[in-house]
Amino acid sequence: MNKKALFHFCTLAMLAAATSGQVLADDKIVLNYNVRPPYIVEESDGSASGLTASPAANAFKSAGVAFTWAKAAPNRQLAMVQENTQKTCAIGWYKTEEREGFAKFSKALYRDKPTVMIISSGFKIKDHAKLEEVLTMPGIKVLIKEKFSYGHYIDAALAKLKPQTVVSNGTNTQMLQLIAAKSADLMFAAPEEANYLIEQSNVAKDKFSQFKASDMPDGGERYLICSKNVPDDVMAKLNKGISFK
Repeated sequence: MNKKALFHFCTLAMLAAATSGQVLADDKIVLNYNVRPPYIVEESDGSASGLTASPAANAFKSAGVAFTWAKAAPNRQLAMVQENTQKTCAIGWYKTEEREGFAKFSKALYRDKPTVMIISSGFKIKDHAKLEEVLTMPGIKVLIKEKFSYGHYIDAALAKLKPQTVVSNGTNTQMLQLIAAKSADLMFAAPEEANYLIEQSNVAKDKFSQFKASDMPDGGERYLICSKNVPDDVMAKLNKGISFK
C-alpha cells in the first residue's frame, strides 16, 4: 500500500471511529432529575439517589442500558419528553391520560403514602373533614404547582370543585414560603417530604400544620416517563430491572 492509499485508509478509519463514538454517545439515554428529597437527592458526582432515583438508576444498570444524568426543572423535563427530539427519561412522574398521549411510562418505581395538606397557621379545618369539605370552604385559596399532577383523586376534586387557586412554578420550598406568608391557605404534599420541606423553608414550624383528609386514598404511583424515541425493547429491559411490583 502506497503512502497516499495508507493516508486515505487511516483517515477513513479515524472518521469511522469518531462516528462510532458519536453514535454510542448519542445512544445514551438522558436521565433527567430535579432535586426533591427524599425522592431525589443529588450526589457529589452528579448522580442521584432516593426513593425514586435509586430504583430508576438500578433499573438502567440492571438492564445494561447506557444513560447519563442531567438536572432539569420539572417543566423542562416534561417539555423534552414531549418534544421527542432525543432519547430522554425523567424520574418520579405520575401517569395521566394527557401524558400517556405523548410519552412512554415504565412500571411503577414507588407509591406515595396518602397525601397531606400543609396548612397556614390560623387556617382551621374541622377534624375528620373530607377533601370535598376542605376544598369548598368559603374563601379558600389552594396553592398548586404549574402543570403538576397531584394524582387522580386530588386532580379530579380540583377540576370538579374549582376552588380559588394560586399557581406557582417555584420549588416546593418556595411554595411553602408562600403558605407561611398567607398568600394561600394550603398546599398538597406527600408525607414523605412534608417535614423535610418545613425544615428547609427557614420559617418557624409554628407557621404551619399538617392535615390529612379522612377520605384521602393511598398516594399515586411514580414512574419513569420517557420520550417516544426510547425504543419499546429498551422500556421492556428497564421494566425487568424494576422490582417495586
